Amino acid sequence: MKRVLFILFCFTTLVQAQIPTNKREVMQQFLSGTLDESYVPAAFFMHFGKDARTGEKATDAHLRYFLSTGMDFVKIQFEQGYGRIRIEKSEDWELIKPLPSDFFTPTLEIVKNIYDIAGDNAMILPTVYSPFQMLIQSVGAKTVIAYAKTEPKRVKKALEYFTEALIGYVKACKKIGVDGFYTPTQGGEIKFYEVPGFFETFVKPYDIRVMQECNTQTQLNILHICDYEGKYDDLTRFVSYPGQIINAPCEVADQPFGLQACEQLFKRPAMGGLYRKGAILEGSSDEVAKEIYALKKSLKGKRFILGADCTILPQTPMDNIRTAIKTSHHTCNIE
Repeated sequence: MKRVLFILFCFTTLVQAQIPTNKREVMQQFLSGTLDESYVPAAFFMHFGKDARTGEKATDAHLRYFLSTGMDFVKIQFEQGYGRIRIEKSEDWELIKPLPSDFFTPTLEIVKNIYDIAGDNAMILPTVYSPFQMLIQSVGAKTVIAYAKTEPKRVKKALEYFTEALIGYVKACKKIGVDGFYTPTQGGEIKFYEVPGFFETFVKPYDIRVMQECNTQTQLNILHICDYEGKYDDLTRFVSYPGQIINAPCEVADQPFGLQACEQLFKRPAMGGLYRKGAILEGSSDEVAKEIYALKKSLKGKRFILGADCTILPQTPMDNIRTAIKTSHHTCNIE
């Protein structure tokens, strides 16, 4: 029944002759550069409630949100963590062990369920946290910084465990048939500069290994440079990262960083355009539509995906999300 409803949705929401009849074809044309430029793909992501992070409820939450918003691909949230570990002395790092081979089974079940239902008609992108993100969620950023200064080998050993496990997770997702991945990165923020060479030593090598696996034999991978842990003063260190689409912060070095600047720096299409705490959260539907029309006009002729700079807040009005996506799809002439 879910598959039938999904197919009906895809065929009834894209009826204009120049636009493909399902979301998978929309994104295929976008990637090839043949999609009608008046139709801008759009997607916004949010974390669902605690009761919708595993099992059938997680599957239902993702598909219900996708269908009700009209977004152009399915991005699957990553809600699994290693668990919090308190590091009070050096030996406590030994509490971090290699992840068991079945660690990601609950998330893989969600990925498979969603792919089986929606994969024929929409591209499916699971989220893959970076090894560094999993480590700071386990022990905290302050602990990582402290031990990066004094006992870097312990930090690297833990990062290696997470890297190997995440590569295994990515390979398992690809066996299911996913089209690509949403790959966030952290660790390049200003606050980590107190450790010389921190990014180059503890972040980038592990990011690259996971993201290269994500980008092998897939077609849609979104690099998300996440500012949840703090601000950035430079994004050039990420230019060599893989990914067909770049989703970056709205502000870099305390200056606006728009989609055009992002495309110019990375030489790839950008995703974003809306600040997650701006009009889409606090404005009216009319204000959201006005902002998007202005954005489309300023970027006329450019390939981009409308979205937010990061995961939108759960209290974001659904009417605003729907308006944003509908406006992004609207095929009016933008002069």
